[in-house]
Amino acid sequence: MNNLSIKQEIERRGRLFNAITYVDIAVGVTAGQLRELGIYSGAAGVWVNTELTRGIVSDNSGVAVSIMHTGKDYSDDFSEQGIHYDFPSTQRNGSHDKNEIQALKNCYEAKIPLFVISKSANKKLRDVHIGLIENFDSQYKKAYIKFVSLNVFNVNEPQLVRDTQAKYINKFDALVNKSQVTTSAKRQKRILAADHKPKKVLRYIEDYARNPDVVAEALYKANGICEACHQPAPFIKKSNGEPYLEVHHIIPLSEGGEDSLENVQAICPNCHRKMHFG
Repeated sequence: MNNLSIKQEIERRGRLFNAITYVDIAVGVTAGQLRELGIYSGAAGVWVNTELTRGIVSDNSGVAVSIMHTGKDYSDDFSEQGIHYDFPSTQRNGSHDKNEIQALKNCYEAKIPLFVISKSANKKLRDVHIGLIENFDSQYKKAYIKFVSLNVFNVNEPQLVRDTQAKYINKFDALVNKSQVTTSAKRQKRILAADHKPKKVLRYIEDYARNPDVVAEALYKANGICEACHQPAPFIKKSNGEPYLEVHHIIPLSEGGEDSLENVQAICPNCHRKMHFG
């Protein structure tokens, strides 16, 4: 699966849709427009455009570009929210049905939006929804396609942040400190104006391959008691039923400290945070 090609194909489909509308549903589109743009062509229920979409997900098959819902040959359950689409089952020669079903599956696996075309109030024209295949059921030979908004075409790649985890935490902590010196009213104003869905980033993290024996021995020696505040561990781990403590390097590895028993202590989460931020 080619992630770059998937991104490019989603962006291409966004441009096609913007050529017929700037809202979430295109109403009253002519068949000529759909053919000219490559949104749909031919008499098939599933339009693939194999020449253009082969290789995006598989070298052997294309990706569904659109489906045509007429309500005539299949019992597709069409609503304002989406469509339960029956797999094609025709008497055409060759492997047309099989290829179209595979193209739908490729669309589902790559999370590429497709166009759902239906009749307009004027029967000579067509309406076009944007859809995402949420369920692909090979057993019952159906796919559920949910209608979605134009936002689905926004596929900006996550930003690559070349920070160590410690640097990232320090930078974020500095931003929080900066926010804390402003007034609550200003913070709330910025919160209201902010995007409530955080931007994704790809974080490049440098880390150290620690010795698990050092961690295990340090925990064994602590026997469930924090070596800083000398209080019992705050809770029991689900994974192994042992008291939860964290093994802290007295001289950080990033500053040349050794990964040895002499340079670690098993401490509770509060004391660990205090060591780093207190």
